[in-house]
Amino acid sequence: MQWRIVLATIMALCAAAPTRAVDFPYEAYVNSADVYVRSGPGRNYYPTDKLPKGAKVEVYRHDPGGWYAIRPPRQSFSWVASRHLDLNSDGLATVNSPRVVARVGSAFSDARDVIQVRLDEGEKVEVLDSHGPAKDSPWCKIAPPSGEFRWVFAKFVERELPHDLAADEREAAGLEPMPRDLAPRMRDVRLTSGSEANDAPRDSAGSQQAASQQAADDGPPRQTTPVIQREIDYIEFKLSAMVIDDPSQWSFTDLKRRAEAVLRDAQNSADRGQARVLLDKLARFDDIKQRHEALKQSREETAGRTGPPGGYAPPKQDDPRYDGVGRLSPVVSQKTGAPQFALVDSTNNVISFVTPAPGVNLRPFIDKYIGVNGQRGYLTELQRQHISVQRVTVLDVQRR
Repeated sequence: MQWRIVLATIMALCAAAPTRAVDFPYEAYVNSADVYVRSGPGRNYYPTDKLPKGAKVEVYRHDPGGWYAIRPPRQSFSWVASRHLDLNSDGLATVNSPRVVARVGSAFSDARDVIQVRLDEGEKVEVLDSHGPAKDSPWCKIAPPSGEFRWVFAKFVERELPHDLAADEREAAGLEPMPRDLAPRMRDVRLTSGSEANDAPRDSAGSQQAASQQAADDGPPRQTTPVIQREIDYIEFKLSAMVIDDPSQWSFTDLKRRAEAVLRDAQNSADRGQARVLLDKLARFDDIKQRHEALKQSREETAGRTGPPGGYAPPKQDDPRYDGVGRLSPVVSQKTGAPQFALVDSTNNVISFVTPAPGVNLRPFIDKYIGVNGQRGYLTELQRQHISVQRVTVLDVQRR
């Protein structure tokens, strides 16, 4: 099986100890002070809050790069456009439009460009503003909807409460996850910003020092001058609206020009730092677009080639109903947290790596053509898309 050998070679780039099975979800504890909780699995995602040493978290998934997906902590919140909500008298609101975007909120800034969940029409959400959004406000603050997660780095989390936590600290640090009637259910979760970090998880020894270094490197955004901040907010808003669409529709020329002007006109280090972060974000999205176009061109070039043995043709790989389409292949790797499977095309090239979400068993679908839906990301190290699979559909294979 030549294609299995190719996949094994790709994944053998990073060897580590074999992973052991983990039952999700499970409770764990933060082992360092002031650990950042992030809006996605990587340092490029903005922080949403900080947790104290000993805080309890509920882990739902181990993602590539050493990031743990956790239930949003108690103080977490999200944003929804006010026009898409009908406020009720019981502190709830009803979604009045289909596929409404919920944006991950941050306690440190007005950043809201990460989208994980789309709300269904008629769905109820909890409004956190006691009297609803302010008059003429375009945004409404809500409790994180079902299916939304936050992320912490693996080295800052342990299964046992830290032994050096004093008795009174143990009681004070019982920061429970947000109480909810339902555990986060798997739905159409799609991150629209950032990428997985390349950091490999390390042992917890020295994690206190590492946490302090993380706080120094990734602290809350500093204040910028009002004029610069307004321009940055505008660029962020236009970027957030743009990346919801298909990557083939993205165009960053004007936004890049404005961000470069911000950097040129910056009056202090805080302004320059904000501008550089913005330019880096634009560059990352532009890289995603280029890879998307290259993949599309590759598919078009191979469209006329002979299909798999037996005279059968695989389904189209750009089917809009699915986040990924292809033949499921197992992947052999010794790296902790590496993807276990891949979707391959008719010539056994990797389309994207896939990992089953909790409760999903992919092994019955090996060597079958499937469509998958789930959370999409990008593995910088392997130069491939990654999907955390939440739903699988077996596709008919048409005879040529």
